[in-house]
Amino acid sequence: MRSLVALPKAPLHLHFTGSMRHTTVVELAERDRIKLPPALVDQWPPVLSAADEKGWFRFQRLYDTARSVLRTE
Repeated sequence: MRSLVALPKAPLHLHFTGSMRHTTVVELAERDRIKLPPALVDQWPPVLSAADEKGWFRFQRLYDTARSVLRTE
């Protein structure tokens, strides 16, 4: 029997939105007339800090905005 360490691994927890190319997020937003915040357009990549007490909420807001370009009707 082989060691678990030696077995090949697969990414089981990969967020589709987080793995999209930046240009794809911008193109989809433009296509659907979704206004993106400057941190997702001009200030790429967004500056986030774990030391900032609002860092998680800022990340979540940006992530939710990027995710919104994937919604279809």
